[in-house]
Amino acid sequence: MIRVNLLAADRPTKKKKAGAVATPGAVQAYLLLTVLAGGAVLVCLALYLYMAGQIRELDSKIAAAEQRQRELQAIKKQVDELEQKRATFQRKVDLITRLQAEQQGPVHMLDEISKALPDFVWLGSLDQVGNQLRFNGQSNSLTSVADFITALQSAGDQCGKPNPLDRRLCWFPDVNLVSSTEANNLVTFALSATFSNPEAIIKQQQNQTRPVPGASPAAGAGAPARP
Repeated sequence: MIRVNLLAADRPTKKKKAGAVATPGAVQAYLLLTVLAGGAVLVCLALYLYMAGQIRELDSKIAAAEQRQRELQAIKKQVDELEQKRATFQRKVDLITRLQAEQQGPVHMLDEISKALPDFVWLGSLDQVGNQLRFNGQSNSLTSVADFITALQSAGDQCGKPNPLDRRLCWFPDVNLVSSTEANNLVTFALSATFSNPEAIIKQQQNQTRPVPGASPAAGAGAPARP
């Protein structure tokens, strides 16, 4: 015998359990995290690109500085070579000046002695050892001998100029009476003197201040400073 439960058809059936539904707050939080993560990635990428650019710029500056240093070293080498040539040239000029002065010295010396010799003073002998001179002579009075000494001490156009105590440009910067004797109205005397050539000194000073052809004006100033 078959039984049919008619009541079961009328009984409400249980609905299947629905899945969890996301709330609006959770969706916003998820979107916010996504945006923050993307922003962080973009910031990191921008920072990386900036640092890479800075590194490239520094590398370029370092390379330029090294190139500039090499150029300055080459310039310094050229300046040193010019300075050596200038010094060699100056030594040659000084040597030529000294030789010319030595050749002309005796002529100038005799000329200056002749101009300084007053009346009634007669020289018997003149001895020279290097630049040291010794005069032996006679005069009618000690006054004439004193005049001769004064004339020798002031010989030279630039003697005592501008400072009277500066005797570097005097032909006879140092003159001394060694001895004198008087007998029968005749004075026999001996003088010692130092002979100098002021013309040679002036030429040497001019050569030292004259610019050397081919030398750089910055040679005495040194090499350019490094950056």
